[in-house]
Amino acid sequence: MSIHGRAFITISGRRYNSKEGATIKLGGEAGTPVVGDSGYAGLQYQIEAGQVDCTIIASDDVSITEIQKLKNVNLTFDSDNGKSYVSSNASNGPVPELSKDGIKVTFYGDFKEV
Repeated sequence: MSIHGRAFITISGRRYNSKEGATIKLGGEAGTPVVGDSGYAGLQYQIEAGQVDCTIIASDDVSITEIQKLKNVNLTFDSDNGKSYVSSNASNGPVPELSKDGIKVTFYGDFKEV
């Protein structure tokens, strides 16, 4: 049995050298508790976008400008436990942030387990 520890991020066929700690939320229906004066009343549901957060190592062959422009691309999140998740409409969300740790990015899309 393999346990998830690392993820590998591939965008439009290019595998990016990402740091440990990448996360994924598949998105879909999410419940929020509703509480009234008598206590818990149930859940109210809304749809949330799928999301991948990762930090890409800022080597000289990686352009933060190009990453910022990524829209409606194929993004694959491969776990070291053998599971893979893919979106064919992933887009960069917030402006990527460059620090000594790398380029912190967030992508949104419809992710499915494959």
